[in-house]
Amino acid sequence: MSQIVVRQLLEPTDAQLDAIVDLCVRAYDGDIMTKIFTGDDSTLSDPLWRSMIRAGIHSGVLYVASDGADEIHSFGVWFGPGQTLYATPEQRALGFTDFLQQLSAEHRDWFLNDFSRKVRDFKLRALGENTERDSWYGNLIATDPNYQGRGLASAIIETICKRAAENRDVVALGTQTERNAVFYRNLGFIEHGRMDEVTKWGVFTGNIFTRNPSA
Repeated sequence: MSQIVVRQLLEPTDAQLDAIVDLCVRAYDGDIMTKIFTGDDSTLSDPLWRSMIRAGIHSGVLYVASDGADEIHSFGVWFGPGQTLYATPEQRALGFTDFLQQLSAEHRDWFLNDFSRKVRDFKLRALGENTERDSWYGNLIATDPNYQGRGLASAIIETICKRAAENRDVVALGTQTERNAVFYRNLGFIEHGRMDEVTKWGVFTGNIFTRNPSA
């Protein structure tokens, strides 16, 4: 029986970063969130996820998991208390600003001024003003499609929950699929709200969850 190994990558090599981005592109292929971010332009998936992962390395933490081999089969990008994704010019300079410039002007305006605003308002209603910034927030979690269902993502989440519990911090995250919502409920997360937003690619459903330190 293979053993799951979870570790934090502080300074991933170029090869490791490429492998993580490739894993993410495959894991989120066809996902409505990918379509919303990129305007359904598959060529922008790599720069999108790469910018998010690099921002996490810079201002958050990157944890990876493997299933009995010296490879990366799952990963999670988390921002600890006091940090949020793309909140600083330094983070945005790691690829996000360039990514936005590759979007059409029409899509960029809709994404930034319509959709993103509605997501921010939803988070405020669901979590309150400070919960996201004061928590360990999971912005991106993905598992290689060939290794899903083996407990890899669960192991990363439990590692973060143990780290958060050291200072009695809340762990928070969101998802846009009912399958993942069930997964998080089974891990002891409590749902705080849901949004349904009609887009040209279908209905985007957002769910927000938290898990307190004693869970």
